Amino acid sequence: MKSFKLYFILFIFLGQGITSFSQELKFYNLPENYQLYARDSSNNASVLISGEVIGVPDFKKLTLKVFKNDVLFDSKEDTLQNKKFSITTKVDAGLHQFRFELYLQKNSKDSLYLTVDNVVCGDAYIISGQSNSHASSSLSTYSSPYCRSFGVKTGYETYNEEDKKVRWGLATGNLKDLEGIGGWFKKNPFGVGVWGMELMKLIVEKHKVPVCIINGGSGSSSIEQNMLYPEKPSLETSFGRLAYRVDQAGLKDKIKAILWHQGETNTNTEESYLSYSSNFKTLVNDWKRVYTGLEKVYLFQLHPGCGGDYASEFREIQYQIANQNEMVNIMSTTGVIGHDGCHFSYEGYLEFAHRISPLVSRDFYNQKTNAIITPPILINAFYKNKKEIVLEFNQPIFLEEKKEVKGKIHYIKEQFFFGTTTDIKPKKSSIESIKIANNSLTLTLKNGVKYQDITYLPNKVYENTTDIYNGPWIRGAQNNLGALSFHRKKIQ
Repeated sequence: MKSFKLYFILFIFLGQGITSFSQELKFYNLPENYQLYARDSSNNASVLISGEVIGVPDFKKLTLKVFKNDVLFDSKEDTLQNKKFSITTKVDAGLHQFRFELYLQKNSKDSLYLTVDNVVCGDAYIISGQSNSHASSSLSTYSSPYCRSFGVKTGYETYNEEDKKVRWGLATGNLKDLEGIGGWFKKNPFGVGVWGMELMKLIVEKHKVPVCIINGGSGSSSIEQNMLYPEKPSLETSFGRLAYRVDQAGLKDKIKAILWHQGETNTNTEESYLSYSSNFKTLVNDWKRVYTGLEKVYLFQLHPGCGGDYASEFREIQYQIANQNEMVNIMSTTGVIGHDGCHFSYEGYLEFAHRISPLVSRDFYNQKTNAIITPPILINAFYKNKKEIVLEFNQPIFLEEKKEVKGKIHYIKEQFFFGTTTDIKPKKSSIESIKIANNSLTLTLKNGVKYQDITYLPNKVYENTTDIYNGPWIRGAQNNLGALSFHRKKIQ
């Protein structure tokens, strides 16, 4: 990769047993300490060391020695041609680390010129969105030599010269001096968030592949604040700061997937949620253009909670986005533990990773399973007779009949809302009973009103309260995943 964008001149001043040389080497390509090289389809990555000599050379040959877990793995030589040199080697993906030692031959003796250590080969991902995309926690203490990140997660702040000096390092789900959950607007070197860190752990431990995640989330950000604005200075936008870090890491054409949790801010106005689908399409197209290796986008449907008056409509927009784009996969957050009305507990964020990990494993690690790993989705609604409505899902389901929240019992049968052609908003109707049979629910109504559509879940609070909705839920019978909410689905 081209370190520091173009190149740098490495000056070696001796001490520490390394011989002094009368010239400098200007490197065009050079690995960095703790760098992750993204593997190709053959499970390898090429590493190039190239440059030229500044001044009069007093050597003619260079030797590169590559060590894998401290055992000599490869050795390559090159002779100077017009004061220029170029050596290529390969590293393979797996739970091992590489060290590169470059020697210059002078007077028939090899002398060590530089060492680059702790290099790995694996996979790279991006996480972005608003606060729930990058929550840090003081409980997130896991660290691994095979979990890497690059640069500073900055939020809204312009990437400054000090930030640019932060290169590769071990990823963290924590934040210095943080107590509890937070870090929404704090700069955080190598910060990937709680669930980003847990996802990396799951990949490393299950698939034995090192991982890099670069998190570009910004607390409270709208989709508009995450979009590309070519007319603006790059490092003054969230899109630009993220793209800069990925580019500097040498990964712009190597990002496998983007994991996206965002939208609460776009539920505040009708205009904002109605323009979301178009804006998201533009954003995905820009992602694909900038991150040319991108294969998947994983989208989290919002949990009822913070945001505006159009959350129910917005969640439906999210479902439609995924339903209309094969590249986009959607995951529910309904039923995730530890929801506080806007954010989640440490354990809740861990659950994010455990929900999305099977999809990542399926798509990128050839994980075969007979289990259902996606959330229940409503596929059909129809009248069985004048008082019975059948809801068919894409998998077997079960119901949580009731749940107590803040001392009040709430029933699942109260969480369905119905609309007619004259209703601006769906209204609750009295449901006498609910029967469940494999992948379908039968709702028996107390009246015979002819409804045109049905909604599952209130906008964000229990009806006639100010309490944020937190269950009961429809869940997958096999996987316990909360069903995706739906808004004004037509009843046949």
